Amino acid sequence: MSSSDSAILDDNTIVATDLPNDTEAAIKYIKSLLPVNVKDTLKYPPIVFINQIYDIIHNKTLINRELEILQKQCKIQKLTIGTCDFSSAFILYEDYVKYILNVYPDKPCITKFLNSILPSIKSFGVEKCVLKQKFKLQQYELTELINCGLLLIRNQESYWISFPSSGNFIKRYIEGRKYIIQIIKRRKFQEILESDLEARCAKVSKINELGFKYFLHDIKGSNDIVIINTTSGCLLRIA
Repeated sequence: MSSSDSAILDDNTIVATDLPNDTEAAIKYIKSLLPVNVKDTLKYPPIVFINQIYDIIHNKTLINRELEILQKQCKIQKLTIGTCDFSSAFILYEDYVKYILNVYPDKPCITKFLNSILPSIKSFGVEKCVLKQKFKLQQYELTELINCGLLLIRNQESYWISFPSSGNFIKRYIEGRKYIIQIIKRRKFQEILESDLEARCAKVSKINELGFKYFLHDIKGSNDIVIINTTSGCLLRIA
């Protein structure tokens, strides 16, 4: 038996498969960066972007492989943010369910969707015919899921999986990200030390709503920024 399959069979049993893989640990770390008031009030769901994970784990092949494992284990829910036709964000499935039920605690249609349907979809989108034929959803149930924000219309025949008030979250995310990029672009040579950038953002409400570090990991993991290590600290330069 390999070490990865081993278990300690006593009162403190540890099974290696129960331990988070690197990508799951990165997701939980990014989630922890959200301000306490956001987590405590469930104002927004703890969404994690793929770019944030790229900044923490510098191995895209490993990340993609581990994300697929987490999806098959129903530990994450993939999401598409904005109008992109691919999965650019994730949320731990237990956090997704907790957020939805906090908003809609007494809707049988939503409970059915969360407990019986979504775990079987394992994707960020679903065809209308699958929901109607395989899962026997009626049109009024589809309409309710759309009105509650769990489904977004992708086209006439399919939907994206979403969450209530997603538009408000996306707006805050885009505004904060854009603000930081503009700060860097306005600097001489379009570059700034990470410490100086953090100081500039310290009292900016649109940054503090989700947290500076939350935005920083997203920007550093994207193709928008070149990261240069200097004796004065990490230098961020527009690519």
